[in-house]
Amino acid sequence: MVARRGGGAVAAVAALLALGRGAAAQVTMTLAQTPNVFLVSPTVADYNVGFVVNPTGILFTITLAGASTNRTTTVSIRSSSATLGGGKPIGDLEWRRADLVAWNAMTTTDAAVESRPVRKNTLNDPWSNQVFLRILLNWASDPPATYTAPIVFTLTVTTP
Repeated sequence: MVARRGGGAVAAVAALLALGRGAAAQVTMTLAQTPNVFLVSPTVADYNVGFVVNPTGILFTITLAGASTNRTTTVSIRSSSATLGGGKPIGDLEWRRADLVAWNAMTTTDAAVESRPVRKNTLNDPWSNQVFLRILLNWASDPPATYTAPIVFTLTVTTP
């Protein structure tokens, strides 16, 4: 079962899911920043270091309500656009979890940000993390511009 939220206003995504033998659970993913991103126009200093980082991460929080059956929740990220504008490929937009140092190229297919088992009011209920974004820059190929891309967060809930 999947609940999706695309670029647009800050929103809470909620889906009432009928999981396992009639047991119902409500799983909510709340985003603390508009997922339609980005940043300011790159400066000379940004081009010199080769990237510009959005200092405000996108915080997501997963909360479980309803039946207390064990579940696994997975948050994924992707863009619904293949470019950042001006012909700049979406792969030049990178993301990373707040608790990790490695950057990952954005794609147009879901990439798992994090997955956790949950149980109502006990195991990882609620749980949260944050995603940071940066854009790679190149003096030779990237004209000064404001780059943007619609970002989609997906919450997938499964039962064992």
